Amino acid sequence: MLEKLFHLLLGYAEFQVKGDSARFFNMTAKSRIGLWGYRRQDGIPAARVKAREYRKLRQVCRRSGARIALVQKRGAPFQLLRLKRRKGLVAGALCGAGLYVFLSGFIWGVQVSEAQQLPPSLVAEAAARQGLRRGAPVRGMNPRGASYGILAELPGLSWVGVNTDGCFMEIAVKEAQPQPETKEPQGWSNMVAAREGKVVEIQAESGRPEVGLGEAVERGQLLISGLYEDQQDPWADPWPGSPQVVGPAKGKVVAETYHTFTVQVGRTKKEWVETGETESRSSLYLLGLRVPLGLPMPPGEGREYREEKPLRVLGVELPVSWDREARVVWEEKSRVLSREEQEAQALLKLRQAQRAEIAEGGQVVEEELDFQYADGLCILQARCRCREEIGVIQEVLVE
Repeated sequence: MLEKLFHLLLGYAEFQVKGDSARFFNMTAKSRIGLWGYRRQDGIPAARVKAREYRKLRQVCRRSGARIALVQKRGAPFQLLRLKRRKGLVAGALCGAGLYVFLSGFIWGVQVSEAQQLPPSLVAEAAARQGLRRGAPVRGMNPRGASYGILAELPGLSWVGVNTDGCFMEIAVKEAQPQPETKEPQGWSNMVAAREGKVVEIQAESGRPEVGLGEAVERGQLLISGLYEDQQDPWADPWPGSPQVVGPAKGKVVAETYHTFTVQVGRTKKEWVETGETESRSSLYLLGLRVPLGLPMPPGEGREYREEKPLRVLGVELPVSWDREARVVWEEKSRVLSREEQEAQALLKLRQAQRAEIAEGGQVVEEELDFQYADGLCILQARCRCREEIGVIQEVLVE
């Protein structure tokens, strides 16, 4: 095997001998010309010789009276000679190899895997800000540092791994499981009413309830006491210590409350309306470099969007794309509302006011709506019966 490789590197010629072949081979051996591969082709003896010794066989032919016929030439020297005559082919091969090496130094694709609740596009944007984006150079890239940066930017992740496979990169993430926040009361405290109402549900986890079901309470009234004296059973043995109990008040008090809301809506409404005009600018994205192909868009109001048309070859998306930034121009106009539209806008403002005033988790059980119109205004007055949490913690400071 090594001998065959050696002959291919140096090159050899295969030839046939016609005439007095026995004398030819004897004289070749005396002239110290190395031959190998002796065989017969169609009854004619043939052999092989090194490329640089083939010319020496001409003198042996003149002395022996034999003739030789070249069958084939093989080996690296003859291949290089053919390529030397085709300089364009050599130059194209060198340019192709150089282009391949150059393009291998860039990231051609970034994929986000194992993201379930967090949008993969959000992870890809965070990775792009850390330098992990399509078209970014591979040299100088720090995958471990980028993974730490993504973790710091997206608190919803517990682990980020960056794997590279040639010119492609995979970002594997693991989402963190949210833990419920528990707020334990510290120190001494009472629970008082945040507003007046009728108690319909009371649960005291710690402390003593001071009100009962169906009882009407006022704002600031004590609901659950964290500081109280426990009543001793007169028939039981006396306690060795003090009957006073101190600690934080903790629980839930739900009451039926009443609210009155008043909102108003004008006759006209200002809206942004699309004019149909479009402003745009195109750019060429090439290996992480964006080349603008026009002047930047002037500032203005409108609906902006972006189009990307990446170049695909054999189903692979290349880091080359034609991008277009566009804006549909808006214009502010005033529109006269009908009564139905005014009432719908008033109801929308009423729901916003209810969400702001009613405690979180509360609900409107019953409401009475009254629409009135004056000077082009739609005035909505709502009287609502609600069911909500009214207990708030009030700390007790002891000097």
